[in-house]
Amino acid sequence: MDVIKILKEVGAVMTDSHFVGTSGLHFDTYVNKDFLYLHTKETSQICKFFAEKYKNANIEVVVGPALGGIILAQWTASHLREIYGLEVLAVYTEKSADGGQIFTRGYENFVKNKRVLIVEDIVTLGKSLLKTVDTVRSAGGNIIGTCAMVNKNKDVSSESLGVPFDFLLTLFVDTYEASVCPLCKNNIPINTKVGHGKNFLESKNK
Repeated sequence: MDVIKILKEVGAVMTDSHFVGTSGLHFDTYVNKDFLYLHTKETSQICKFFAEKYKNANIEVVVGPALGGIILAQWTASHLREIYGLEVLAVYTEKSADGGQIFTRGYENFVKNKRVLIVEDIVTLGKSLLKTVDTVRSAGGNIIGTCAMVNKNKDVSSESLGVPFDFLLTLFVDTYEASVCPLCKNNIPINTKVGHGKNFLESKNK
């Protein structure tokens, strides 16, 4: 399994810059998952790694938080179907008005009493993953595991999530609040092409 090689080949790993994540935290290394999703072969291969990790888990439904998790859930379920020779469903949660993760479209009915795998692309703080866990539990799903493509936070664990947690790749990156960011203090320009740097600067200048 060489996840980092695949991500680097598609230009998804960016270093030596100044990025702002969805959480508002600043850091110098960014995994641009959107560059991966452009390439179906490489995305499929990443999701095959997910499927092989859970080939003996009898997964019935794969859940991913929108947006990137939709793609991962679809491909992973497809590979699990090939392994099991049985249908494996793929559903997703969506962000709610209050920042949670919820099922819409009646998808909650398809996870109730089912063996569920939750897949996520990048774990920085683990908040969206935890919210997805809570939503699946509320819908009556039996969470067999949660798995991230890239885990960037050593504090996210099975204990912190309350369910089994695994990942394909660790890429621990120091993150900083804007008020104490050394990149800001050293006047390193914020990257406005990827991540949420543009939004950060716009809100800062208001």
